[in-house]
Amino acid sequence: MSRRPTSPSRPSSVAEPLSPEPACANTVRPPEAVSGPGVAARVLARDDAEERIAFLASAGELLASSLEWRTVLQRLAELTVPVLADWCAVDVLGDDGRVERVAAAHRAPERVGLIHELSRLRAPDLDTPGGISEVLRTGEPVFLPEVSDGMLPGMVYTGEQLEVARRLGIRAAIVVPLLARGRVLGAVSLVRGGADGIFQDETLKLALELSRRASLSMDNALLYAEAREAQVRTERLQAVTAALSRAATAEQVAEVLMDQGLRATGAARGVVLERGADGGLRLLGAFGYTQAMLTYLEGLTEAGLSALGVDVEDRAPQWFPRREPGTAVTESARAALASLGDGARAVLPLLAERGVRGYLSLAWDAPRAFSPPEQAFLASLAQQCAQALERAALYETLRERGERLHHALEVGKEAEERLFFLLDASRALAEHLDDVEWTLEHVARVAARSVATCCLVELVGPDGALRCVAASHRDAPRDASLLSTLSPDMSEGTLHPARECFQTGETRYLPEVGPDLRERMFQGPEHRALLEALDPHSLVAVPVRTRGRTLGVITLGTAAPQRRLGTSDVAMAEELARRVAVALENASLYRDAQAAVRLRDEFLSVASHELKTPLTSLKLQHGLIDRALGGEVRDKVAPRLATAMRQVQRLTALVDSLLDVSRISLGRLALEPADVDLGQAVRDAVDRMEEVFTQAGCTVRVDVPGPLPGRWDSSRLDQVLVNLLTNAAKYGAGHPVVVEAAHEGEESVRLSVRDEGIGISEKDLPRLFGRFERAVSERHYGGLGLGLYISRQIVDAMGGRIDVESRPGVGSIFTVRLPRGVAPPGRG
Repeated sequence: MSRRPTSPSRPSSVAEPLSPEPACANTVRPPEAVSGPGVAARVLARDDAEERIAFLASAGELLASSLEWRTVLQRLAELTVPVLADWCAVDVLGDDGRVERVAAAHRAPERVGLIHELSRLRAPDLDTPGGISEVLRTGEPVFLPEVSDGMLPGMVYTGEQLEVARRLGIRAAIVVPLLARGRVLGAVSLVRGGADGIFQDETLKLALELSRRASLSMDNALLYAEAREAQVRTERLQAVTAALSRAATAEQVAEVLMDQGLRATGAARGVVLERGADGGLRLLGAFGYTQAMLTYLEGLTEAGLSALGVDVEDRAPQWFPRREPGTAVTESARAALASLGDGARAVLPLLAERGVRGYLSLAWDAPRAFSPPEQAFLASLAQQCAQALERAALYETLRERGERLHHALEVGKEAEERLFFLLDASRALAEHLDDVEWTLEHVARVAARSVATCCLVELVGPDGALRCVAASHRDAPRDASLLSTLSPDMSEGTLHPARECFQTGETRYLPEVGPDLRERMFQGPEHRALLEALDPHSLVAVPVRTRGRTLGVITLGTAAPQRRLGTSDVAMAEELARRVAVALENASLYRDAQAAVRLRDEFLSVASHELKTPLTSLKLQHGLIDRALGGEVRDKVAPRLATAMRQVQRLTALVDSLLDVSRISLGRLALEPADVDLGQAVRDAVDRMEEVFTQAGCTVRVDVPGPLPGRWDSSRLDQVLVNLLTNAAKYGAGHPVVVEAAHEGEESVRLSVRDEGIGISEKDLPRLFGRFERAVSERHYGGLGLGLYISRQIVDAMGGRIDVESRPGVGSIFTVRLPRGVAPPGRG
């Protein structure tokens, strides 16, 4: 309990009684050394230091035995009677300037009530000169060693007070202050009413010392009470804070505040108003108000708060110790305040980072002063409320964003499922053009597992009727029932929407398949059994169309608990139908292309064999002509005959290449492994190609360290060597050629042919070993572009690998790596 500091003023000889307060029931007797009233007074009046010290020590011990300040003051009054005075009154100065009589004692206990009655009849204030008011205002004692009967009327204000004073008896008086830490806490009035009622100076000194010790005990008690009240407020604030932390909405915040906050403050009424962006106020919660007052509060704005006397521009808490009639501006506001009574009010703005979020208003039934600790407590309560409202708003924003995000994630998840389904279906449709039925069954299974509950794929047969070629259901038992339900008699379509879709060529979307619609869809026992197996609650049938023709129908359906199909699912189904249509068209084209390729390969094989017969005969005739020539004719014809024989040899090589291509295409390239020395094979090939290198102007260096035995097809190995050497002579004309062969580990050999010719650009390297591929212009270099293609196929068939490194203008290096073991079986 804090006290207001006082300012000095002159002492007065008038002692004023104060407001009454019931006396404490505790009674404390004076020390045993004092045996009687009269004797005690005489003993203490003498200059006996030992007696005074013993009395003060006993009094100090007794006053310090309690930490309840009212008990301390009651003990103080009982200590002084009858040792120092015939009766005693203790008055306390409150924070609001009011004076309260909190303790009284009389040597005749039945007269204690008269002491309180004296204060009740006339309550002093701090502005009145003299007496208790003077002591409370200045902190200086008032000493009246002797009071005559003529002085009594001047010490009271009413006849009732004079009568009470005469019954109590007043012959001498001392009023001493209770001082602590520079503050005036109260005043102690000591009065003698008997014949020996004159006070001595020694009594005044003793009273001052007793007052000093009582002030210390009272201050300690007040500090203890303040600490206890602070602890209680802290605990209450913690409880409210904990409850507010669990409030997720603004309404829940107001409910907690009205429930626990009002109990913590002791207020009789309260209201929480939330401020809108437009300055309007929304009633979040209220307690203790009438319905009429609630109706008034619900339509309140900040302008209405101003009409009630609240300064909305001031962001600090506003305290109203009592109702002031002139506070309200409008008549309705005055009537609203009048309905609340004359009690105190507190209006606290709820401040957050983004400004004022609202207002907390508390009201009490009676006037009261708001002490600094109480103001700090209420301000902390308002701050916690503001933070809770801020959290609630943030939570609401996060919740709304979370819902939107959840919806977006759901939509995104569904879109992702549709996208992955389309990708899977597209991959299957593109990779299995040779098996359309398997592909459609795969698509139906994936659709039933991911984007729908069931899927039916129907295609037009040779007779022009729809036939179900693929069907699947997510539930395994229903899948088996679905397959057993499909009947070959359903030549016009399995479901009514599919038949309509096929006839019109347009999508049929049924977002809700109820019992009535199912009854209309029944076309016979087979359709009824099929619908019972599917049990759909939504259906969509999309046409499979290409080049103006409807090739079939895809039907998707969903059943509980899966969601119903939406418009995005319809778009996905239509996209699936387009891809299926393209796949069916590609499959048809693929089959036609395969047939054409087979026809071409068969033609090449037949043509190659047929061409070899006249070429063999032509080579034989050239040999006979060469032997028949002689003399002068031979010199003239021999050059032309040699040219003709070279052309026949070249034509034979081209026919052999075409025949190898047809064998590779048909998978008939066979190998005949045998023991072969790669080094000797290289030297033999280079020797046979000597004339070719001479015509190309190339010098050849062969680097073979020794025998390189292995098991390979000797003729096919020779074909690879000839192709690589021919390629080096053709594109490296006029430059040296280096042929190297060596071991590469224990299990393989390496062969390389290097030229320093025109080289190959980096962009042409990937297609260099393709069929009929050429990295140079055919106008400058002849050939069909089959040599490297055939070489790679042969090397691959023997389990090896062929690579090339080249740069334009630098030349090329072709490297062949072959395993030395038994070659794998030939293809075909």
